[in-house]
Amino acid sequence: MVLMFLISCGGDTEITNDSVQNDSTQTNVETVVGEAKVIEPVKDEEVVVLKKDGITLTEIKTEESEAELTLNTKKFKEGGNHLTFSVDGVSDYNISYLANNYSLSQFSSDVFEMEFLYGNNVFLAFLTDKNNIAIKSNKGSVLKNAVVGDMENMFDMNQPHLFYYLPKESGVESILDFYLANTTLAESGNKVKVTINQTEFIINKWAAYQLSGLPKPDNTIRIQLIDKEGNLIEGPFNDSGERSFELVNTSS
Repeated sequence: MVLMFLISCGGDTEITNDSVQNDSTQTNVETVVGEAKVIEPVKDEEVVVLKKDGITLTEIKTEESEAELTLNTKKFKEGGNHLTFSVDGVSDYNISYLANNYSLSQFSSDVFEMEFLYGNNVFLAFLTDKNNIAIKSNKGSVLKNAVVGDMENMFDMNQPHLFYYLPKESGVESILDFYLANTTLAESGNKVKVTINQTEFIINKWAAYQLSGLPKPDNTIRIQLIDKEGNLIEGPFNDSGERSFELVNTSS
C-alpha cells in the first residue's frame, strides 16, 4: 500500500519571541506521540572513504555534542502553527525542519511558524552545527505526527525511518547528510544505499559525507534504507526517490 501524506509547507522567515503567542485552539488534531529513538553513531578515529566511477564520498568528522532540542508547543491546528523550541548544550546552531521528508526549512531562531494541512503531518526537527551538519544525538531532534481531520494515523513511530537532508537543490559544495530513527547502520545490519548519477554506494556508518569528483554541475541522488540482504525496508520515507542538485560555480 502506498502511503500518501499531505505536505506541510513553510518558509525561512524567522519569528521573534515578542511577536509570537501560542495558539490555544485545536481544530480536530491528534498529535501522535511515539517511541521513536535516535541511536547515536559510535565515535571513532576511522575516516570512511568510498570511491567508484571517479566519485568519492569522504566521511566528515564532527565534534561530540550534548545538544538537546525540546518542542514546547503542545497544541496544533490546521493552518498556521507557532512552534516554540528550547535548545540546550549548543550555542552556534540552526534548526532544520523537514515536513513529510519533502519540504526543508532552516531557522536560526527557536521560534517559527509552520503550516499543517488536512491529513498526516509528519515533521522532523533537528539541530545542525556551525557547518550545517546534522547533530546526530539522541536528544537533538524531535519527531512527531500531527493528524489533522478525520484521518487514520499512517505513520508508525516504531519502524526504522530514513530522512533525506543534504545535498540541497543548489549549493557551492555537495555534502551528503541524512537522519535516522529507530535504527543504526552496520556492516552486518541495515545500510543506506546511495545512488549518485547511476553509481551505487553502500554506507554502513551514519555520518555526513563530502562528495567530490562529480562529473557535471547537474547531478542526481537517491538514498534508500536497506536491510542486510539488500532489500528496501518498509516505510514511507525510506526511499527518497531520485532528487536533483546543482553545483554552483562561484569562480566566475
